[in-house]
Amino acid sequence: MNQNLENIFKLESEEKYNEAYFQYKSLLNSNPINFEICKYYYFFLWSMIEDVNGFFTIYNNEDLSKELNKELKFGLKNFENIPEFNFIAGYTITIFPYEFGDYIELEKYGKQLLFKASKLEPNNVLFKMVFFGSLENTNDEQKKEYNNLKSKVSKEILENYFGNGLLNKYYNQVFIRK
Repeated sequence: MNQNLENIFKLESEEKYNEAYFQYKSLLNSNPINFEICKYYYFFLWSMIEDVNGFFTIYNNEDLSKELNKELKFGLKNFENIPEFNFIAGYTITIFPYEFGDYIELEKYGKQLLFKASKLEPNNVLFKMVFFGSLENTNDEQKKEYNNLKSKVSKEILENYFGNGLLNKYYNQVFIRK
């Protein structure tokens, strides 16, 4: 893992969000197309929209939404064939579609991105589980598959999303299901 990202993750865990933001921007200035940096920065922005403790003061919510949308468009242009990008973007859009624009259209688009991630990386149990979980009308086979995947996701999360950082902590809190 990039040492600069580790430093940012430490700031995030200490709720020093303004400092983390400036370090992300500095990293992105020197590595504008680095997917690892971009994914964590995008997730950071998405997380700051729900920053209820008020420790992030760089943007008001309207400007933060604009920055988040700018990063989403950048990702769609540069990382469209990276399964993890499709997953993170699809997931964040389906959770808060109103932060990105037209609620109904974007909720559908988020689900399309989740589907795409699961097709680009068909053996990824997390991508498949979240895609199945996003479906409104599931048949018995899909429900069974979803329940089967839930037990496998914990292992994948623990192996791939450990340590500090908002994204890693979020995945551990939300996707490890009993």
